Formats: sequence, structure tokens, C-alpha cells
Amino acid sequence: MTETLAVLDQQKAIQLVSGNKELANDLLAMLIKELPEYKQNIQKELQNQNKKELRKIIHKIHGGLRYLGAPALMDIISQTDHELFNLSDEQLNNNITKIYEEVDRLLMEEKYSET
Repeated sequence: MTETLAVLDQQKAIQLVSGNKELANDLLAMLIKELPEYKQNIQKELQNQNKKELRKIIHKIHGGLRYLGAPALMDIISQTDHELFNLSDEQLNNNITKIYEEVDRLLMEEKYSET
């Protein structure tokens, strides 16, 4: 990836929920609350080498991101969701590392900027 994608894009999020800023903020808050548990579950299934369960978790996050303006996390989650069973162990570990990095960036951001 040559460009750095934004952690959050409020305008995109509002657009995705038909202009409802309150709903965009509520959906973001719900995801933020669930992300630490998702990280733990990803780590558990990665250690267990259970790609089937790992994909379920990745897919669930992917679905949750569909209505949020979180481009960087959406990019790596989408890629991993679609390619998980075709990735080598090294590629999968690299993608999971990127997912963790983007989750951590999102957790630090926690809300849309007021621009």
C-alpha cells in the first residue's frame, strides 16, 4: 500500500448511514467497545491455527465496518477476509499484525474529529 489511509473518515461514515451523524457515532462507539475482544479472539484462533474460526471473526469485523468510515482498518480486514484461505502462514501473520496496528490506531482515535 503506497498511501496511508485515514483511521477515521466522518464524512464517509455519515454518507454510509444516509446522513445520520448520530447513528454514525453510535456505530463507531459499538465497534470501539468490541475491538479489544475481537483482538483477543483473533489471537486465540491464530494460535490454534483455526482458519475457519479466524475467518468468522474477520468476517464479522468486516461486516461491522461496512457502515463506518474507517478506511485503513477496512482495507486490511477486507483483504484478509477475501484471501484468508489462500494466504501463506507468513502472509496471514503479516495481515494480522496490520489488523492489530489499525485496531490500535482506531482505539486511540475513538471518535470522529469535528471537522
